[in-house]
Amino acid sequence: MPIVYMLRHAQSVANTKGILAGQDNSVALSKMGQHQSRLLVPYLSSIKFSKIYSSPLLRCIQTIEPFMQVNPDLDFKIDERFIEMDYGKWSGRRLAALSREKRWRAIQSKPSTFTFPDGESFRQMRRRVDLAILDLKNQKGPILIITHGDIIKMAVASLLDMPIDKFQSFVAEPASLTIFSIDKTKATLLQSNHKISKDIIKYFKGNQLGGGNSLSSIKKWWQR
Repeated sequence: MPIVYMLRHAQSVANTKGILAGQDNSVALSKMGQHQSRLLVPYLSSIKFSKIYSSPLLRCIQTIEPFMQVNPDLDFKIDERFIEMDYGKWSGRRLAALSREKRWRAIQSKPSTFTFPDGESFRQMRRRVDLAILDLKNQKGPILIITHGDIIKMAVASLLDMPIDKFQSFVAEPASLTIFSIDKTKATLLQSNHKISKDIIKYFKGNQLGGGNSLSSIKKWWQR
């Protein structure tokens, strides 16, 4: 019965600006997000992960980079099924403006009926998340997945056998962990939206983790 840790990427520049980033691979972590990614290192290092999967997007790669620099021999793979939802023409727009759209109500109350203009439907997203989770059932844990808020919420709804229209009832803030156990017959939610204590910043006094060009510095483990 593997224990699965789903980590939402740390705070991104788009988060600070209230922008719906979607699958934009140029969106990087904010300064706070970089700080959060370093705070995660001692906590994650205390767990002996058998496998690590990540969305291919830059903000997820940057979130896990400090941890992987300390633990370069862990089994790390990119899994496209954990990429952020494709928001189509809504990508790059401000949430404040989108919330005034009539169609916004459907996203909040009846997402199962909604498809983003030139983008993905919530049913399509649920399907790829279901397939990814199904693959985890036969694996040994613990497993770490670095992904996005809507993906985590949909995964929890799926694991608890809840309809798509209920997935918005969950919360997954930047740099938070959602933890569950899973086997062939059932799933148990252990923790939701768990945030790492700021006290562990003491771990970093006198240490410099991360830094450099993130994409070039992690290719050794990212592309193997």
